[in-house]
Amino acid sequence: MEATFPHLAGWRTVRFWPEGMALTPQKSLSGTDTIIPTMRGRWKATAELVFHGEGGYLQWQAFLAQMEGMLGTTLVPCFTRHRPRDRQGRVVSFARTAGLADAQIVEHFGFDAAPLRQVVTAAASPLRSTELDVDLLNIIDLRPGQYFSVGERLHQIQNHWESAPGAHRIRFHPPLREAVAKGALVEVARPVCKMRFTTETEGQFPQDHAEFAPKVTVNFTEAL
Repeated sequence: MEATFPHLAGWRTVRFWPEGMALTPQKSLSGTDTIIPTMRGRWKATAELVFHGEGGYLQWQAFLAQMEGMLGTTLVPCFTRHRPRDRQGRVVSFARTAGLADAQIVEHFGFDAAPLRQVVTAAASPLRSTELDVDLLNIIDLRPGQYFSVGERLHQIQNHWESAPGAHRIRFHPPLREAVAKGALVEVARPVCKMRFTTETEGQFPQDHAEFAPKVTVNFTEAL
C-alpha cells in the first residue's frame, strides 16, 4: 500500500543522494580506472524527525503500521535550503498541509492545499530523457542544484538556459522514469520521491515516558 507521509513530523535534518549510478571501478593493467554507468541508479534518503504531542506521536506510529516494514511505499518530501522564489521574490512554501491547533482528531488529518502550478512542461519528453522545456508561470528562475518532481519521481537540476528568447530548458538527473506530457506539473515547492524503508525496523524508537519530544532517524530507498 502507499502511506501518506505524516504532516505533523518535524524536520530536523534530511539528505537525498543518488546511489548505484555506476559499477564498481575496475583497474586496467596500466592502473587506469574504468567506470561503467548503469541504468539502475536510484535515490537514497536519510532524515531525522521529531514529534510533538499526542497527535504527532500517534500519527507516526500509524505511519509505521501502514508502511508494513519494507512492503509499503510513501511520497517522501525533499526539503532543502535555498529553494526557488516566486515573482514577488518570496521563497516558495514547503508546507502544504494545515492542522487544527490543540485539537486531537482520531485520524490526525490536516487540510491539504492543492499544489500550485508554478512551473509546467512546455513540451512533451520521452522516457529516459534528461532535458525538459518548461514554462515558468510564477517562478523567477530555476537554479542548478535545486530539486523538482514530476509525478512521483524526484530530479535535480544540472543546468538551466534559454533555448530561445523566453524559452527555458533544464538538464537534470536521474533520467525520466516515464514519458511526460506537455503541460505536466513540475513541482518545485514540495518535490517528492516515491520511496520505501531501507530496513524493516526504520523509524522505531523506545517507548520512553521521560522523552518529551521523541526523535527518530529513518532511511529510505527509491521504489522503482
